[in-house]
Amino acid sequence: MRAVTAALALCLAPSMAHADPPPALVLWAWERPEDLRFAPRSVGVAYLRATVEVSPAAVRVRPRRQPLFVRDDAWRMAVVRVELRPRGATLTPAAQARVVDVLTLAARSPGVSAVQVDFDAPASQRGAYRAMMVAARRALPRGTWLSMTALASWCAGDAWLDAAAMPVDEVVPMVFTMGRGGAEVLASLREARAFRSPACRGSVGWAVGEPSVSLRGLRRRYVFNARPWTPEGAAPWYAAP
Repeated sequence: MRAVTAALALCLAPSMAHADPPPALVLWAWERPEDLRFAPRSVGVAYLRATVEVSPAAVRVRPRRQPLFVRDDAWRMAVVRVELRPRGATLTPAAQARVVDVLTLAARSPGVSAVQVDFDAPASQRGAYRAMMVAARRALPRGTWLSMTALASWCAGDAWLDAAAMPVDEVVPMVFTMGRGGAEVLASLREARAFRSPACRGSVGWAVGEPSVSLRGLRRRYVFNARPWTPEGAAPWYAAP
């Protein structure tokens, strides 16, 4: 086994011609020390690679600073988080290009099969978000799996993802820490067993300690943990829902 650290992630490797899609279960590893070497080979790891902070004054990239340990043969996804500071900041063409650069570098990291963008885009920035993802699709190595997270509200009652036709391989609605309206989203999912938006029906994001729902047609589950992963915390998610 070896450590996958920020320094290792910055190294370049030849791109894969045809990246495998994510496995049926993927554990999110956020910005803290994580040791996921206990996870079975069938379980993927989506780790925070970098956070891109966009402000009117500058675009700053904060790479992962905490160590991450995974199996040598673990399926890996590099996640790039985009944050607007303040919330009213604009995702300018220059900022879009910087995010695409970070994604492309991440996609060429050793062992990485996919990249994911995590951006809670306000309505005013949706056009810029799509433009950025179009540019990312063009720039990424051929065959790279491109994923994006989504607020649950985008998938439950807002049709913009379907209208935008985002050029991604999957949309992952995050059904946790939803705040106001979260109970209604869960109630709707329990009744319909699927999101209203067709773009959001293949993958879903749950969280340890929060409710989950059995969904029709679901191919993939991502799981977030607010605390460091342990074998005991991950084991209940290995079984199919």
